[in-house]
Amino acid sequence: MKKNYILVAIIVFTIQFGLFAQDTIVQWTFPTQSGVADGGAIAANLSQIIETAGGTSDIQFKNGVTTKAAQATEWEQGANEKKWKVEFETTGYTNIKLSSKISSGGQNPGPRDFKVQYKADGSWIDIEESNFQTANNWTTGSLVNLAIPSECDDKALIKIRWIMTTDTATNGSVVETGGISKIDDIFVVGDFIDGQEELTVSAVRVYPNPTSDFINIATSNKSVVSLFDITGKEIVSAKIEEDSQLDVSEIIPGIYFVRVVAVNSQEVTTTRIIIK
Repeated sequence: MKKNYILVAIIVFTIQFGLFAQDTIVQWTFPTQSGVADGGAIAANLSQIIETAGGTSDIQFKNGVTTKAAQATEWEQGANEKKWKVEFETTGYTNIKLSSKISSGGQNPGPRDFKVQYKADGSWIDIEESNFQTANNWTTGSLVNLAIPSECDDKALIKIRWIMTTDTATNGSVVETGGISKIDDIFVVGDFIDGQEELTVSAVRVYPNPTSDFINIATSNKSVVSLFDITGKEIVSAKIEEDSQLDVSEIIPGIYFVRVVAVNSQEVTTTRIIIK
């Protein structure tokens, strides 16, 4: 019965995402009253939250594109100071791209002008061609697959921020205390780096890849091994004693991620696995 899923999975993947679609590294779509990331291929990113900086109000969660959106006020006198920001890791990925949507309040217009900056190893740097304006809708302030510089490839930590660049509100006046800015549908995507299909790091080896029945985990330490799907949902988790196997014979074919956490050192290794 399992083999029957293969053709269906390929067809669905091709229709929805395209043959060469990138993996979602992390996403914030705010399905609940929370600013925590709600999807992504790197499990460590699922604890990351969206924040503001520079002196805005606390974040609330109101009507968004499809569910909720993160919303804040008190953007007055915030040019080059106040911003939305997130941080995450891109370990194992290259060709990073960012998509997002920022909207402004109608009766309480927030900042109109923004740009995107990144921080990898040093100071904050502007991303080229990232200046944009917002309005009281979810299309004007939309960024689609903005290319993030290669300095952010395969990093344990990078930071992204959407910083307001003027004190002009979306109605052309000056941003006031009650001015609203909302952000939604943040997606960071990338290409999995070739050559990482079988992982050998810190005495951890995960194989074979692809597989259809078992994943072998070779390690010299007691560990916790977890399997995640491409949305970041945990499928199975187990404690292992050194060399062990994870039964995936009942798992629907597709792309998954194996995370191995050493019990003593808490060292984490992650690799992509294809179940066929």
